Amino acid sequence: MTRPGAHRVTANERVRPFVNAVVTLTPAPVLDRTYLLAEDLTPGKVNRALEVHEYMSGKGLNVARTLHLAKHPVAAILPIGMQDQYLLFSTPFPQILRIMPVQGRVRVNTTVVESGGRTTNINQTPIAMSDEDWQNVVELTLEQVSDMNADWLVVSGMHPKMTATGQPIDLSEMYTRARAMGARVGLDTSGPELKTWARSGFVNLIKPNADELASLVGRELTTLGEAIDAGRELIDAGIEIALVSLGADGALGITADEVVWARATAPDVINTTGAGDAFLAGFLSQVITREADKHPEGVLPALDLSAGLATACSWGALAVSLPTTLISSFDAAPTAEIRDIDRGYVLTEHASVRY
Repeated sequence: MTRPGAHRVTANERVRPFVNAVVTLTPAPVLDRTYLLAEDLTPGKVNRALEVHEYMSGKGLNVARTLHLAKHPVAAILPIGMQDQYLLFSTPFPQILRIMPVQGRVRVNTTVVESGGRTTNINQTPIAMSDEDWQNVVELTLEQVSDMNADWLVVSGMHPKMTATGQPIDLSEMYTRARAMGARVGLDTSGPELKTWARSGFVNLIKPNADELASLVGRELTTLGEAIDAGRELIDAGIEIALVSLGADGALGITADEVVWARATAPDVINTTGAGDAFLAGFLSQVITREADKHPEGVLPALDLSAGLATACSWGALAVSLPTTLISSFDAAPTAEIRDIDRGYVLTEHASVRY
């Protein structure tokens, strides 16, 4: 396998100047509604909220907003129900949005945050999408990748099903064409969709948490070494970068010839929703080296795994200290520590197979 820092471009792929631009696609965007309670949630009873926040969201949109705040060129592709486009008028950073009107209504996700920080999420299932609507989304996404000379196309969040077949959207055409344009492809999802695409050969980057990693390899993970070995299995299956979140134990960045372990401590843990999106945005913001425009013909830009992972952990720790998924400043972002690899380190929470 070619080392990830010099990832080979196939004969049909082209190389273009370094801009570190990112295009995100959120196939099933959402209206996020967050309730902040004065005390703990009591099921079956009336609970009073001190504050209620409501805004357009979705994992890819969250990644794009965070990158825009950090002044990186980014565009967020959103398929939005024709009756819900009014929601975009109150969406932060509307200049990064690229909208494709589709049939149906936007789904609603509800988050309840207790006074002690415990979070409960109720997420609506995505609305099914027609073949015509999905093809329009694919074309808009690829048009944006081409127009921006994007270094990354990242597909984040749940995958809606197709109305005609009942099967999840097929990303293979979009991934193949994006890679032919010289972009790396990232995927941040979970469950069966993650399992399907993690070994497909279409994806450069995946971002599983510890339980998702355990599920992908079919066994419990109890130590850092076991997590590293599991990540290596995915690299051997064709993934270029496995970016593994380990919760309180930090995160791992794994490629064919490098492993980095980093950790940052959050000042407070208030709301974990959206922390993974900030984590991914941090990684994308720094992982491509500033010398990337000097890479040889036919080779994608080199990667700085340590810089990417350190920023990822810093921004992720900042995100959990905020009441909503919207970061407004990086001033309070904690400094991340790159740690020596300790294969025998016992994970605070053992990772279990979930699917």
